[in-house]
Amino acid sequence: MISRSKVLAALAMAVAAMFTALPAANATHAGQPTVQELMYRCTSADYCQFKPYGAMEIFSGSRQLAGSGTNCTSGLMTRVINYSATTGTKNTFGVEISGSVELGEIFTASIKVSYSREWSFSETKTDEVRQEIAPRKKVNIYASKQKSRVNGTWEIHFGSRYYGHYYWYVNGSVEGQTKGQAWDIRSEQVNAVC
Repeated sequence: MISRSKVLAALAMAVAAMFTALPAANATHAGQPTVQELMYRCTSADYCQFKPYGAMEIFSGSRQLAGSGTNCTSGLMTRVINYSATTGTKNTFGVEISGSVELGEIFTASIKVSYSREWSFSETKTDEVRQEIAPRKKVNIYASKQKSRVNGTWEIHFGSRYYGHYYWYVNGSVEGQTKGQAWDIRSEQVNAVC
């Protein structure tokens, strides 16, 4: 008769062997291209299109300091403050998508067809504001831009297998602005360092 301790030892060894033979849950497949590799190959593929899905999301962009003016006198002062702010485009694909590259042209055409809007990769707002500044105060001018976010899939077709497949799909989002979206300009008075 086999002893209980030998059975338990054999069972423990079998369980340990089973778990060491399984791949780690977070291991990646060595034969898969990265998102960046797929995106770099997109424009040289047989087919490369961006297909948006869902509604275009509209939201307020982050506030940025665009200009300031200081009054270090003991009386009220009116100043003309020049300000400038620039906003751009970012994406989750890890490659440049702008008006100067072919991916940008493909993206822009897709937005025009899908949403009847014209994408703007970068916009700058430059202006001036006449502002009353209290004694020993500083006025900061902040600008924020109404922004747009588009979720979608890059669909890529290759004439011959690329990493074992003819068709690849890359999901993600692009955040920027369409032409005509508003700027929000605000001023804030704080204590000056005089």
